[in-house]
Amino acid sequence: MPEMVPNPLREVLQDTLKTIEPLLHEMRNALDTPFKNFHTGKVWTGPVAKAFDGELDRHNGRVMHASETMPNDLRWLITRTPAEVPEQQALEITRRYNL
Repeated sequence: MPEMVPNPLREVLQDTLKTIEPLLHEMRNALDTPFKNFHTGKVWTGPVAKAFDGELDRHNGRVMHASETMPNDLRWLITRTPAEVPEQQALEITRRYNL
């Protein structure tokens, strides 16, 4: 029976999750206050402001969507990635993904 070792792919996925969660949180917080302030109608008005509002709304929506789905998608991948693999497979994964 081959020796089992930690799966380098799972470790990378876990590291990625640890990296993106705070970044997504930071992005949400960075957009939240300006988004709310802009929608008070006291910051900027007029046709150009309306166009800008559409852009701001799209960016805010993308950040909100990413912050809700991306960590869950990664968690899903992590749970389906074996914690250990045969040593030869770990070496192949390391070479394939340049880890």
